[in-house]
Amino acid sequence: MSIRSICCATLISALAGPALAQDAPAAPDTSAATWQMPWQIAPIGPASAAAGEQTIMSMVPGTGLVKGTSTALQSIGQPLPGVPGRNRTVDTCRTVVMSEAGKAGMKQVEAVSAGADKTDKKGDYFAPVRFRITYETPMMYEVREATMICVVNRKGAIVDAYMPADESIVAQWTALGRR
Repeated sequence: MSIRSICCATLISALAGPALAQDAPAAPDTSAATWQMPWQIAPIGPASAAAGEQTIMSMVPGTGLVKGTSTALQSIGQPLPGVPGRNRTVDTCRTVVMSEAGKAGMKQVEAVSAGADKTDKKGDYFAPVRFRITYETPMMYEVREATMICVVNRKGAIVDAYMPADESIVAQWTALGRR
């Protein structure tokens, strides 16, 4: 076989291979590994700017230069306040968020209950969880803080984690739990 034939065969397989692989229908992946971290708790980037999020930089004694929203920066150095009531989603949701945040340079993840859990018709638990994530970037830290709704099945496996439509949903949830 000549070198020209080998080169042509390699070129054809390189060009056609990806096209052939795309033609085969892939089964949908419903595992927790497909979960995408919402921009609200991911490192500050184009998605947060596109959403109109305002971030500032502040010199924090004992920490250094920190970038984040004014709300996130106000509570640095203080524990996140939790809401009383049983929330069986916190630990599982924290584990999933830590896994994804670790890929983005996470230094620390804090998670607390933002309301008591509820059960749906399938027996899954769902509840709000407040997160504060600190990312280490060159010459500074970024702090992200947001509340997510986490869904965990009876066996303790993550089903979903998502941002509520707006913060009023979490406020209503917490108010209902106090009644």
